[in-house]
Amino acid sequence: MLLALSVITAVQCAEKDLNNTGNGSFDDYDSFWYWSYEAGMQINAASLGIEDAAGFVPYTVAHLGDTLFVANIGGGNSLMMFGSQSGELLGTVDSWEFNGEQKNFGSPIEAIVPSGDRLYVAERQSRIHVFHLPELSYVTCIGNGKWSGPVFQAQALAVKDSLVYARDKTGAVSIYKEADATPENYQRVNRYRQVSGNGSLGNNGFAAHYMQFNDEGYLMLTDYENRRVRVLDPSLVNDDLANGTSIDVDEMSMTLEFKPRTFAIGSERMYVTGDNDAINIFDCATGEWVKKLKTVKGYAFSQPMRVYAQCDTVLWVSDTHASKRTLVKVLAHKGEIRE
Repeated sequence: MLLALSVITAVQCAEKDLNNTGNGSFDDYDSFWYWSYEAGMQINAASLGIEDAAGFVPYTVAHLGDTLFVANIGGGNSLMMFGSQSGELLGTVDSWEFNGEQKNFGSPIEAIVPSGDRLYVAERQSRIHVFHLPELSYVTCIGNGKWSGPVFQAQALAVKDSLVYARDKTGAVSIYKEADATPENYQRVNRYRQVSGNGSLGNNGFAAHYMQFNDEGYLMLTDYENRRVRVLDPSLVNDDLANGTSIDVDEMSMTLEFKPRTFAIGSERMYVTGDNDAINIFDCATGEWVKKLKTVKGYAFSQPMRVYAQCDTVLWVSDTHASKRTLVKVLAHKGEIRE
């Protein structure tokens, strides 16, 4: 009981059960809620049978159904598929053929986004590759690998309502139409619109960034150098929107005490990795940062670079430190103590 109470204090989470009738019946009690975390599956070079530890460096993560997509930026750049329950390696994409030529990822994969029957994969070298699901046949490429082209080192992606949003290296957000991403338009897809970075600084150090739509339909985007999470309103995007216009909702942006890299949104908590090498936990109900998570049961993080939520109770964390290079499945448990 003392141990459980110490956990409650650590996460600063307590609330009264609304079923408390106060009439002395069986339901007359106070409920105290707490969260605990433990490491489940761990995927690294050793578990994959790779002799060179540097041959597997997990980075970007996404999932679709029971398939986990993982960017490996070690020993070349590749997209690996795992069973999210079994940890079994299902396949690897590191090259493909298009128009009779052999192609590959020429730089680290920054973003992976499944959308409908497509998988969008952005690599650092100003290209957004489009694959067809589920067989991962190649469709086309947005961007031509040049800074002056229609993609400027996209570092985060999100797709909704037939539009592809990409964070440029400058902090601006370029928008493309999914309908334009066809084999015939290979490397010739033009921007539909480009909205302002709203004061975002450049990302010459290639810090990890992330964007995701929340339940209200707003687009959340980390702004590493400015220590904030931007909130954009995609409903403002239309044919009449002038390029360079800000669609940020400034009053909804989050100013942080650390530089945020990536985040995972749950129904009750948001988890954010940052330059403090911790998983920073935000309580959505109280609007407070409640914990800096550096260890979980069974694992101590050294450099948690990216965090991704498969669901409320399953997080995937890429620990890219040279001593770890491990993708950790973190299980989140919400417990109750009745008093």
